[in-house]
Amino acid sequence: MKPISYDEVCTASKEQIVEFINRRQRQILVHSYLYEDRNTNIIDDSTWDLWAKQLAGLMTRPEAKDSAYYKYFDGWTGDTASDLQETYRLPEIMDKGNSLLETERGHI
Repeated sequence: MKPISYDEVCTASKEQIVEFINRRQRQILVHSYLYEDRNTNIIDDSTWDLWAKQLAGLMTRPEAKDSAYYKYFDGWTGDTASDLQETYRLPEIMDKGNSLLETERGHI
């Protein structure tokens, strides 16, 4: 299945919407980990803010209940990552963040 963009959510299937929400959740968590715990970033603040705003809105959709990290993002406003600290320290999130950081540094 081809990943969809945010603009395609309105016409997407439930499966595609859940996958998009999962992707945004992982992106927010990984980049929050990099910023908060590793004191670095790969994306700029405006990108994180855009993703956070999109995800906060998507979390009100019924499909969000089937997302991978629903219990952590339920009621999340997108204003800050500080209330996600427990989640962005999950091993799979830290591993992905560290892997991205190594890849990014390898391209410098």
